[in-house]
Amino acid sequence: MKIQTTIAAVLAATSIAGMANATVVLSDDFNSDALQLAWSGDSSFNSLATPSSQGKGHASTDLIGNNFKGLCGDGTRCVDLDGTTGYGNKPSGELQSVQSFGPGTYTLSFDLNGNRRNVAGQDTTISLGSFSVTIPGTTLVSSFPYTLFTYTFTTTTAGKLDFYEAGPSTYRGALLDNVVLSTAATPEPISWALMVLGIGGVGGVMRSRRSAALAV
Repeated sequence: MKIQTTIAAVLAATSIAGMANATVVLSDDFNSDALQLAWSGDSSFNSLATPSSQGKGHASTDLIGNNFKGLCGDGTRCVDLDGTTGYGNKPSGELQSVQSFGPGTYTLSFDLNGNRRNVAGQDTTISLGSFSVTIPGTTLVSSFPYTLFTYTFTTTTAGKLDFYEAGPSTYRGALLDNVVLSTAATPEPISWALMVLGIGGVGGVMRSRRSAALAV
C-alpha cells in the first residue's frame, strides 16, 4: 500500500508540474469576428487570397455563423475553408496564422467537419514549419461530423500555422473552428527531483520489506 501511494504521489506531482509548463500561443474560436463572405481574417489568422494557377479567380474563406443553414457545430461562428470568389480555383481556400512560430514541440487541436452541403470533400492540409498532415477528402465527406483533431508534433523549422483546402473550389468547404496551439508540456526541474526522491523512497520501502522477510 505504501509503495502504491508513493508511486501515485510521484506521478501526480510530475503531471502537475509538466502541465504548468505548457503555454497557449494561439487560440481562436472566431466568435468575436464579424460574419463575412470572402473573409479577410482577424488578429490571429489571415485568409490568403492566392491567385489560381488556372487563372480562374482567387481562393478565399468565409466566416459564417449558424444563421447560415446552422452549419457551425458549436452554435456560433466557424470558417468555411472554401469561400465565395469563384468555382474551380486551386486552392479553394487557405487560412494562415499572422504569427510565426519557432522550432519546437507543439500540441495543436481544432474542430473540423464536412461541408454539410452535399458535395465531395476536399483534401485539407495542416502545416507548421516542417510539420504537415493531410486529412483526405475521402474522410471529410459532406456528412462528416464535427470532430476534434489533436496533434503533438515537433517542427525543426520556424513557420506559420496553415490550413489549406486543395480545391477545386465549389463554394462549399470543410468547416473549421476552435483552433488552439500550445507548446507541449515538459517536466520542470522540480518534477524530476520529486521523481528521483519518490523512486528512492520506493526503493527504501522495498529494501526494508526484503530485510524484514529475511529476518523471519
